[in-house]
Amino acid sequence: MTPPPPSPRRKPPAKARAKPEGQWHHGDLRASLILWGTHLLDTEGIAGMSMRAAAKLAGVSQGAPAHHFQDRNGLLAAIAAQAFRDMGALRHRRLAAIDAGDAQGRLRAVMLAYVEFAQAHPARFHLMFGPQIERRQDYPELVEAGSTSFQLLRSVVAPLAPPGHAQALDEEQLSFAIWAATHGLATLSVHNLRLPLVGTQRPGAQQFADMVVRFCLAALGVPQPADAPPR
Repeated sequence: MTPPPPSPRRKPPAKARAKPEGQWHHGDLRASLILWGTHLLDTEGIAGMSMRAAAKLAGVSQGAPAHHFQDRNGLLAAIAAQAFRDMGALRHRRLAAIDAGDAQGRLRAVMLAYVEFAQAHPARFHLMFGPQIERRQDYPELVEAGSTSFQLLRSVVAPLAPPGHAQALDEEQLSFAIWAATHGLATLSVHNLRLPLVGTQRPGAQQFADMVVRFCLAALGVPQPADAPPR
């Protein structure tokens, strides 16, 4: 069945609106449940995302999700895995606009796209890294999606890591440190926390993002002009 008519609170996701008339095929029911589950997460919050609600919006019986997900935790894990893939797609789009030889620009693009995704989809961001999903290691799809996300960051850090730097921190450790800085900035942005004064001014989130990027580049030993304006 097609998704129900949209209501003020539950406007159907774009992909669901594009679904042609007719029953959901067996092969795409899983994708439909993830789509509607994500929609519920975005509009109702984590408490409003249930197997029953996702099944109702997908137009299937309450028992149908059991063919693809053992329980709510399994659906949440699949939603988080898809969120990692969506964030990866955004980062790749931002990378596509940067020259392949601009290593600094590519790192900056990946870091800022991470923050951009968190700001646009805070509920998904919390699910991706929060405690709502139990036994994460039991879901290979989620583990792989998270690993792929980190490997993308490593791929843009590698060209900037000086050979001798590995004596103190190896490439993976450098990448983890840069991820931690980026994740911290994204978390601050999502929570709309009041950013501290820098000198006599209170920079905006974008300016703070540029500071974090420049700090990470400096940690990699990349020369940065002291008076370089935010890019």
